[in-house]
Amino acid sequence: MIQYCLGICQREMLKPIKVVNKIEVVSMKSAYSDVEHHTIIIDGISLDLVIHRQYPSDNLLGMIPTIIDWVDDPKEKEFLKKRFNSEGKEVVLPVLMCPDDCDLLCTVIVANVVKADGFIIWERIGIDMSYEEFKLLGCDGIGSTVDWLEKIPAMIFEETQYSSQLSKIYD
Repeated sequence: MIQYCLGICQREMLKPIKVVNKIEVVSMKSAYSDVEHHTIIIDGISLDLVIHRQYPSDNLLGMIPTIIDWVDDPKEKEFLKKRFNSEGKEVVLPVLMCPDDCDLLCTVIVANVVKADGFIIWERIGIDMSYEEFKLLGCDGIGSTVDWLEKIPAMIFEETQYSSQLSKIYD
């Protein structure tokens, strides 16, 4: 089983403990959307704000979840559903998108998702940079080139909570 621990565990050579994050999807307005929409909340803070606090100059505040109902392109909708429902142990999942265009061609934040022993781990989060791959492969190119945001720590979620919450966005 993959285990994560607080930084103090490594410093004091204590046995690692599993730190489980809480994930919720709630309806609220965001920085650039006056309309309430689904928002991913991690431990009480919106995901775009979690990222913004570490990367304030990257203009990522106000990014919205990749809400299936807000995406116009049918191929992009199917791609998002396929990635979210993937049976694989590891997948790169688009989690946030630009609220202006609501598509996967503009700025997209992805999570490297790993499934392990009843948990879902976002090992890392980054900005998708797969523009050339997108031209060649379409949506399947997303996640092949990513600028990983190293200041954002890994997050671990209970699989049942993760699936029930994010299904509000991807189903």
